[in-house]
Amino acid sequence: MPKSPVVLLCVSIFGFVGPGLAPVVDAVAQTTTTGFTPAQAEQGAAIYRDSCAGCHGANLQGSPATALSGAAFLSRWRTGTVAELASVIHRTMPPDRPGSLSEAAVLALTAYILQSNGASAGTRALGNAEQAPVGQVLSAASPAARAPGEINDLTPATPPPPPSPSQIPLTPHAEARLAAMRAPLERLRPVSDEMQRNPPAGDWLHWRRTYDGWAFSPLNQITRDNVKNLKVAWTSSMASPSDAVNEITPLVHDGIMFLWNFGETIQALDAKTGTVLWQYVHDLPKDYPQLPGFYRTKRSLGIGGNKLIVPTIDMRIVALDITTGKKIWDVSTDDYKSERTYNSGPLIVKDKVIVGAGNCSPGSANSRAGAYFPRGGCFITGHDLETGKELWRFNTVARASEPGGDTWNDLPDEMRGGSAIWVAGQYDPDLNLTFWGTGSPSPWSTVTRGTFGAMGLYMNSTLALDPDNGKLVWHYQHIGADPYDQDYAFEHIVAPVTLRGRRHKAVITVGKAGVFEALDAATGKFLFAADPGAQNVITSIDPVTGARTFLPEPLPAGVTRCPGNIGARNFPAGAYSPSTNLYYLPITDTCMKRMGETPARFLALDLNTQKFVWDVRSRLPQSSGVLTTAGGLVFSATPDGYFRAFDDRDGKVLWESPRLNDIPNAFPISYSVDGKQYVAMPVGNTGLQGRSALNTAPEYRAMPRGASSSVLWVWELP
Repeated sequence: MPKSPVVLLCVSIFGFVGPGLAPVVDAVAQTTTTGFTPAQAEQGAAIYRDSCAGCHGANLQGSPATALSGAAFLSRWRTGTVAELASVIHRTMPPDRPGSLSEAAVLALTAYILQSNGASAGTRALGNAEQAPVGQVLSAASPAARAPGEINDLTPATPPPPPSPSQIPLTPHAEARLAAMRAPLERLRPVSDEMQRNPPAGDWLHWRRTYDGWAFSPLNQITRDNVKNLKVAWTSSMASPSDAVNEITPLVHDGIMFLWNFGETIQALDAKTGTVLWQYVHDLPKDYPQLPGFYRTKRSLGIGGNKLIVPTIDMRIVALDITTGKKIWDVSTDDYKSERTYNSGPLIVKDKVIVGAGNCSPGSANSRAGAYFPRGGCFITGHDLETGKELWRFNTVARASEPGGDTWNDLPDEMRGGSAIWVAGQYDPDLNLTFWGTGSPSPWSTVTRGTFGAMGLYMNSTLALDPDNGKLVWHYQHIGADPYDQDYAFEHIVAPVTLRGRRHKAVITVGKAGVFEALDAATGKFLFAADPGAQNVITSIDPVTGARTFLPEPLPAGVTRCPGNIGARNFPAGAYSPSTNLYYLPITDTCMKRMGETPARFLALDLNTQKFVWDVRSRLPQSSGVLTTAGGLVFSATPDGYFRAFDDRDGKVLWESPRLNDIPNAFPISYSVDGKQYVAMPVGNTGLQGRSALNTAPEYRAMPRGASSSVLWVWELP
């Protein structure tokens, strides 16, 4: 259920902090008696010792995780219901396998936590629909049954249940304060088609800010000269790393930041102060399959009209009202038990929402060996912005009856897989084309999947689709018959290039091999490829046609391919600056590492000369996306916990943040509110990319990291 911003702010003012906010309002006044048996509590104690004590403490006192007893626990859960407590345990625990506990185990843990906080066991077993507030259950326990020094020292034996926040009359001061906190929401304007094409300078409306994917901010208040003065403006705590890998891009419109926080939680924040204005939580089905953490990754949201578009992990697309967080529509695009997921964000073009599915490789249904690998491959769908109705669907793995379907060696459709969408596509309004990159096939081995030598459309391709009907206008396959997991599922920037004296509007992308490639945006014709030498998978590229040859499968004796499966580059996106006509992208050169050289490189490609004018080398690679600004700056971060600003001309470091709490593994943005420019960077949870980056410098991998929870950091000038 969406969380009312009024309730949220009242809760903040009066100090009644609960896990669900709006849902607890009616539950507080209930008088249901909650029971549990001694056997349940005993079972819960055993589960706690085995699975929970390492984080929450042997006596539930907390450290490093939150306390589950005493004042801290009561402060958070006084108004939350027992059912909500059990639900949180089920959805978030244990950290490495959230949701894997059985219903009986969850109820046993809940019983043990209640008993440890003073509640008495009885003859009735605890069920999963107990709506009594936790504070009421604990206040009803006899003093002798309570843990010494905990609940009985904090509250009288039978205090009255706390009033519902909605029933508390606001004082004039509170009324004024509430109105001031809500004021930014009242200034929100619908995002028009013209705003989508040309976002206001202070907004960040798309995954990479603009349709062309540049990740360039036209703000120039923060410059090469004063960036050294940046200081923290505010921070906002996000989820613990157990919930999902933190690879999100905040969006900002009219001074409101929209943030994918933890799990399936969406928040609207005052982008000037970090105050949470509303919150929405998408509830997953009770039988939703438990996927590894990196499958729960979210990278971006979308804004169109008065709607915030949210693709969810259980293959739904939800539209929320940007001013209230209330659900407007909710549609399903696939059976969530297929285990496809939405990791990428939406692209909103005119009156349509376009979203691509991820994690689409074939496997045996309901078998552990084939888990997370649904059959049939991925797809991109177009939906009506007003209603969510699906208008078209494009299969990124060509079916046998479709154009390109004959490129899979007659494999049946259900045995074809891969071509996942990792990130939102880009769009060119003049051409009315939207550009998407696809991932590798699955299984990766051509022998295993039965497609030796088959090109397998549309794996590792750039797709140009008509957003009005989803029709394929052109495609370019960078690597067909891929045996080496060389995805091209990354940003496809639309930028001008000069080639042999002629100006082109180009689509530029870089696959895992680290080769920069440009295609004519209107036709898909190959323009150029620039190889910085971080790979040996592609042995040659024809400079005119783009035709290439590859290492054979299997590899010749003594040859080790590079890059490996992680790639010379992965999901962190590069950025382009129109001020320099340079495309900035970090890579990890594992080929060089084997030769004893430094493996991390930060490249800047001149799109006019096709020459690398930057090649900054360092011990650690960049771990975040890249941001460019009109102030002459390039922002990026490394896995040792530092966020830096570089001179966009030569790569010189001009500013470095203090060490942050964890690995910056997401996408930085810049925006402005009331004439002041800010730079934001979500931090936390290494994820696959962060761990790989740390592997290039093992001494950093051995160092203890900071606090376990993710944090959104925001900087400003004094």
